[in-house]
Amino acid sequence: MVRWHGPVEEIFFHPLVLDPRLAFTHDTLGRGFADYFVTVKEFRLILEQLWQRGWTLVDVHRAAAGTVRVPRGRRPLVLSEDDVNYYHYFAHRGLASRLVLDRAGDVRAVYSGHGLTSRDVVSLVDRTVARHPEFSADGAKGVLAVTGYEGLLGQHHPFRPSARSRLRALADWLRAHGWTFAGHTYGHIDLGQTSVDEIARDNRRWQRLTRPLLGPVDVMTYPYGSRPTSAGVRMLRRAGFTIQLDIDIQARHFVRQGAVIMSRRHIDGLAFESPERLSPFFNVRGVVDPARPR
Repeated sequence: MVRWHGPVEEIFFHPLVLDPRLAFTHDTLGRGFADYFVTVKEFRLILEQLWQRGWTLVDVHRAAAGTVRVPRGRRPLVLSEDDVNYYHYFAHRGLASRLVLDRAGDVRAVYSGHGLTSRDVVSLVDRTVARHPEFSADGAKGVLAVTGYEGLLGQHHPFRPSARSRLRALADWLRAHGWTFAGHTYGHIDLGQTSVDEIARDNRRWQRLTRPLLGPVDVMTYPYGSRPTSAGVRMLRRAGFTIQLDIDIQARHFVRQGAVIMSRRHIDGLAFESPERLSPFFNVRGVVDPARPR
């Protein structure tokens, strides 16, 4: 393991499309899935190309602190997944509905009508690391960013005792296996267009929901990549979010109002339209699912 000097690249995804026929329809929702999501086939191929091209997953806290280590000859990468909530609008559209622990004690996704599946970001990353141990440095896997307005991790009634017990068990497993939780605001609000008072109210709701279930969380991923004002950054920093992630097409790392700000690239249908920007990570033509609308 050698020390890495310089900014660390970060990429993020949304939950995966399991059945493109149900997701990529011609209505508004279908166009949204095509623009902002990738399929299981695409994600698998992306992971394999990331490995082949010398990328290694690292912990977001090490990236923020500048203490990243990677196997010699490899490059660090922070992977994250936004909206790990499995919203109601996913139902019957070819996406999973929630995360659960199976009988063997491993995390799987529930795909309604098909039972449990390992065709999900968590399971696929874990499987890739198991095959290629140097794809993870210090046990790091990725960042799971959650809102709160429809519950957490697919548990849509998080105040029921049974749901709370399941969520605590899931959170413990995920943290023990290299995953980090991040806030994504309670209501998926546009932080750049929201007053500091409103951000504070939203954050109080998020903290009230998540703290007893996920524990303290110090990473915030900005919805839409929309950057808050300096006052908004400061408010989030005082709420505990010492690391805040926006969206950009280049790796950035700077301190603002006491918080470390870093940038992520979105990996989705819209990003596929600019393949040259993604060429350091993977060959877009080599990963695009034939079922994706042209």
